Amino acid sequence: MRKRHTCLAILPFVLLQVYQAETQTYTTTRDSSIISFIDSGQMLDDFDCLGIELGDVDGDYDLDAFLTNGQGSSKVWLNDGHGIFTDSGQNFSGTIGHGVALNDLDADGDLDAYLVFNGSQDRVLFNDGSGTFTDSGQRLGNANDWGTTVSSGDIDGDNDIDILVTNYQHPNRIWLNDGSGQFIPGDTTIGGTNSGAMPLGDVDDDGDLDVLVTYVNNPDKVWLNDSNGHFTDSGQNLGGVEGWGHAALGDLDGDGDLDAFINNSVYGSKVWLNDGSGTFTEHGEYFGVHTANVVLGDVDLDGDLDACTVFRMGQNDVWINNGTGNFTSAGPLLGVRGGLRVSLGDLDNDGDPDAIVGNEVGYGGTKVYLNETNVTCCDCADCNEDGTVNVLDVISVVNCILGITPLPCSCDCNRDGAYNILDGLCIVNVILNGSCP
Repeated sequence: MRKRHTCLAILPFVLLQVYQAETQTYTTTRDSSIISFIDSGQMLDDFDCLGIELGDVDGDYDLDAFLTNGQGSSKVWLNDGHGIFTDSGQNFSGTIGHGVALNDLDADGDLDAYLVFNGSQDRVLFNDGSGTFTDSGQRLGNANDWGTTVSSGDIDGDNDIDILVTNYQHPNRIWLNDGSGQFIPGDTTIGGTNSGAMPLGDVDDDGDLDVLVTYVNNPDKVWLNDSNGHFTDSGQNLGGVEGWGHAALGDLDGDGDLDAFINNSVYGSKVWLNDGSGTFTEHGEYFGVHTANVVLGDVDLDGDLDACTVFRMGQNDVWINNGTGNFTSAGPLLGVRGGLRVSLGDLDNDGDPDAIVGNEVGYGGTKVYLNETNVTCCDCADCNEDGTVNVLDVISVVNCILGITPLPCSCDCNRDGAYNILDGLCIVNVILNGSCP
């Protein structure tokens, strides 16, 4: 109690300093010169996380997490808006959860879930809008398909969300939606077994979703859609007979078409640039070592797509794009070992993408990393997020100290893990000098 009383005694001084500043405001700025992710200290299970999908499942305007686990039940984790997750208590069992996609499958305005299992049939879960999921009763595919990943999108042009599943033992599967979340088998032309991932995107700019399929110990392939959900092999071999990995599609060189970032468990990662017609060309050599899963996002907020890669036997790296598809490592900012899956999204609502990394059992579990790359002291001091730093932000600090604002607050300006008078003094320095002590 003495500490709180001391803080309150000094508050008039803080407010006086703000008054003497004649209510001048300091407009927040961003500095992307330092790439930084901070481990939030949370562990969302420790079950070999093999699927991470982010989305607002409970309608409160923040990103929640649906995790599929290899050694435990799949779970829904709800976000409080500050990047702090709570287990919703829902458990969806199946033999080795291996992939999840969130999308509005039944056209009722909320995010439903498609779960892929490696040893069980796939399942469709319907959301009631509050983040509570109910099993639809559908069992898709065979238990011995050994499903690996799932992608979702409207592949047949009927304005509902269809499903593509990569399998290891059996050929890949396409499931077409009837509009109500009930699925029937689709095109069987995307054959082949030993598949790693199937990201969707319009690679040939004809208005429909094509697919890049990564294979284990076989060249990766580009399959072109005829707009009706029927796919044709473009004849391209992306890479050789190498290891296994995943891929992501995005405009990596800023020319307006979708390029490919493909990683490989043997050689690392490689970029393939699209000429706009769906024809890809190697862009440089492999970089990194032993990568298995990748996600793209603008982590430094400079307008291009960067990459995060993970691998269970090596580093979980952040790769910074220079805007032309050339990547430089910012280091193992997401852990040094044990990574199985990674996903990016703004978890704490501060405007930049944070990361969730699913690790192998024994390597810290599924961890939440908050992006601090573009958080300057001035950003921290803008507690009410109105774009300026002024007396209203000091009042926000007071509310934190008094417990009026529920924790965690956004006013820990000096990043010492506490909400006290030092944060108020930091705001005063921003107002007076444009910087923190």
